Amino acid sequence: MNKHQLILSVIIISGLLASVACRELYEPEITDIDHQFLVVEGFLEVGGNNTSEIKVSRTMPIYFNEPNRPEVNATVRIEGSSSGSWVMRPSQPGTYILDDFLPENQRYQVRIQTNRGEYLSEEITPIATPEDLELGFTSRPGYVSIYASTTGNESAKYFIWEFKEDWEFRSPFQNYYFFDIASNSVMTTPFNQIVERCYLNYESSNIILESSERFQNQRISRREIQRIDTLSEKLGERYSILVKQRGLDRGAFEFWDAMRKNSDEIGGIFSPMPSIIGTNIRNVSNPNEPVIGYISAGKTVEKRMYIDKRDLSGWATRIEDYRFCSLDTVTPMDYQDMYVIAGLVPVIPICEGAVCVTYLAAPASCTDCRQRGNQFPPDFWEPYDHTTP
Repeated sequence: MNKHQLILSVIIISGLLASVACRELYEPEITDIDHQFLVVEGFLEVGGNNTSEIKVSRTMPIYFNEPNRPEVNATVRIEGSSSGSWVMRPSQPGTYILDDFLPENQRYQVRIQTNRGEYLSEEITPIATPEDLELGFTSRPGYVSIYASTTGNESAKYFIWEFKEDWEFRSPFQNYYFFDIASNSVMTTPFNQIVERCYLNYESSNIILESSERFQNQRISRREIQRIDTLSEKLGERYSILVKQRGLDRGAFEFWDAMRKNSDEIGGIFSPMPSIIGTNIRNVSNPNEPVIGYISAGKTVEKRMYIDKRDLSGWATRIEDYRFCSLDTVTPMDYQDMYVIAGLVPVIPICEGAVCVTYLAAPASCTDCRQRGNQFPPDFWEPYDHTTP
């Protein structure tokens, strides 16, 4: 992920330039040396239908503007300890995936061949992720907290979560009318061209961790996954969150915990240095070459939850893009200037008896939600009855 790549680049340079933490003011000279250390992040999905994914890239000098440098021509192979060998295919620059079934009852190694050398992971034992993932939410003054609960065991004590959000929203005014240049008149929009609702999504880059050994009976209860502030458009109509839960071994947990701390304290001189951030990958021919990242294996457990606006009492929504939307009166003599040149859209007719030629109009960006979202809901979307209060 881009955010993780930034963190890794900063801690690498910090580790090279600040080997001793001093109490005196210290301003290291930051150079633009391009070390191009290998960065690997991935998860092998075993015993299920989910896709295994490994991201391979190189570190960038801290002053470079690019978020990462993907390793585009690598060969990434998964090797089973008992049987099987699978070559992952590139899906996008630096990302390699495998859709095949991986057995649960064996260990794995990942071999990465690049034009700068060959890299091999340690043997990875898949973690059986507990399947009792539960989601819920609570409404607090100023925000809504979305949480996950699960129970660890002796083989799965460490957990990491990620999530993806999708939500429905509406523009302040609807496109029930349009201006027809040929006839110089306002027409009614055909029913199948009226767009009332659109959809947006967001995929988290936060590092959310917890250890069940901290709790009685290893029960992790209500670990906050996401917090949505008051006025957020996410909960204005209908909201969906998909949470993915994965069990980790201790080494992976410590790696991601160090990453989390550097995310919170990025650039701090007392932040954990690269020597503290472990890895389970090495250069086969040069074990002393720094390699950053961790590969884990197991079975991802997923759960989806919906929240409707009716589930929240008194929730108010404000969409900043629509903050300055307003209506202007447009008469027939202004049609060309306002509808063609200014780009307004007729919204509300002002009629004298059966004659409606004057309209309240708004900018197209305030009537067409497709300018900031997708007209069509995601494939998984479960609609609800909007007419029910």
